[in-house]
Amino acid sequence: MLQLTNLTISQGESILFNNLNGEFNKGEFWGIIGQNGVGKSTLLQTIAGINHPLSHGSITVQGTNVNHMASQLRAQTFSYLLQDQEPCLAFSVREAVGMGRYPWQSKKQDDEKITETAMQTCRINHLANKSILKLSGGERRKVEIATCITQQSDFLLLDEPLNHLDLVYRQHILEVFAQISQNHCVMMVCHDIEAVKQHCSHVLMLLANNCYLAGTSATILTQENIGRLFNDHSQHD
Repeated sequence: MLQLTNLTISQGESILFNNLNGEFNKGEFWGIIGQNGVGKSTLLQTIAGINHPLSHGSITVQGTNVNHMASQLRAQTFSYLLQDQEPCLAFSVREAVGMGRYPWQSKKQDDEKITETAMQTCRINHLANKSILKLSGGERRKVEIATCITQQSDFLLLDEPLNHLDLVYRQHILEVFAQISQNHCVMMVCHDIEAVKQHCSHVLMLLANNCYLAGTSATILTQENIGRLFNDHSQHD
């Protein structure tokens, strides 16, 4: 279980979250929604340990403070998909996806099998030998998702994973995330409310003024709450 306790996160002089609490478990697919600038990406970055140190509160997994985790254990616990990232080295697709195995000290044969399975799942096995520098934006996104899947972490932190993907593939990869969430916890930042409604079991709705709603999708995604989300014109940053 991932537990956020009295989480307070500041960005400059602005407080994005004040006493945010939540529990996230294996078997759950969370959709994180909210207007631009409300702190969705910042929340995932903080959980993953990338910038944004806590002003107050704690993040624990099974009672262990994540800030006290060794880097290898943290990588085994969390895989993080950035909102946007540009490749800078000419790795092949297979090499890039295989990098998700770095946190694990497993046999090369096992790593190769897991890598191949992830490429097939993400429908990029035909690109295996192609340089990631020669891929389209959508193809690169598929590679990045496959790398996260290869990492086999307990918690997948996905920051707008649907970016650059066509509608058909979006449906496919959302079904993949839902399947993965049966044995892992998936936390996905997303602006597509309908996709969240159809595929996510739980929702964290971030509002302005340190307000938030968390619970099952059926409980949170009511007409009243969705109206509240879209009519929230407060300044976030």
